[in-house]
Amino acid sequence: MTEKIPTISICNLLGEDYSIQDVIVYDLKQFIDHHKDIKFPHRHSFYQLLFITQGDGFHVIDFEKHEVKKGVIYFLAPSQVHEWLFNPTVNGILINFNENFFSSFLANSHYLSDFPFFTANGSHSSIDLSDDEIQDKIRSILEEVQFEFTSCDDCKLDLIKVMLLQVFILVNRKIAFSQNQSANKNNYLVLRNFEKLIEQNFTTLRMPKDYAKLLFVTPNHLNALCNQLTGKSAGDIIRNRVLLEAKRLLVNSNQNINEIAYNLSFEDNSYFSKFFKKYEGITPDEFRKLKN
Repeated sequence: MTEKIPTISICNLLGEDYSIQDVIVYDLKQFIDHHKDIKFPHRHSFYQLLFITQGDGFHVIDFEKHEVKKGVIYFLAPSQVHEWLFNPTVNGILINFNENFFSSFLANSHYLSDFPFFTANGSHSSIDLSDDEIQDKIRSILEEVQFEFTSCDDCKLDLIKVMLLQVFILVNRKIAFSQNQSANKNNYLVLRNFEKLIEQNFTTLRMPKDYAKLLFVTPNHLNALCNQLTGKSAGDIIRNRVLLEAKRLLVNSNQNINEIAYNLSFEDNSYFSKFFKKYEGITPDEFRKLKN
């Protein structure tokens, strides 16, 4: 499959004169000044964290436009498509890291994917901390990460890992608290496992009852907890993931509509087109022309 949107690796950003690194920490303004040739939109082969310290604009992630302002933190997992539409005053802390940056440090190789903001569905890619008491704490930790990255200490990378994990846990607590104030911990875990199962099966399993069976809960219970914790039905969450993948393929591949419909397990092109138009308001072909 030929990609229309480039995929950037950490090596692309460093250039040929640098040794391979698994983590890079930038001042956002300096990064923008030094990488004016980067093509947007693009996707990454690595994870990215961006914390905004000043300025405004928009950050488009998987076709969703998110407001840029002080105190907002963004998380991107590999394969997500994004574009910066920043005003010149924007600054912040930008951290790129490969998955293997943590692999030798943590026994659980899937640790990162357990965080809701590092899933490919992008449901928590943008988190507003501007009115939250943890904003200053997270900024302080990330500034310390910046300082350590420039130091010559032999243990600096391990310390950076510890500090980043602290940020991930603090943000995860915020998400869990906002979704889970009136729900028990078990329901929240069921939701996270539901989202993981969707990532693995959305091209073949489309019905909430299929996922409820895998989760050992009833379809009614699954739907009720999804509505309680996300404001969306279980069917909506599944459908949104299918639509997201359809949009990615329409924009980023040279596949025709028939091929995309087949890859997403639709019976035929007509059914796929009706499905897409019902929820997006335009046909797949119109969406492709609009985005290209």
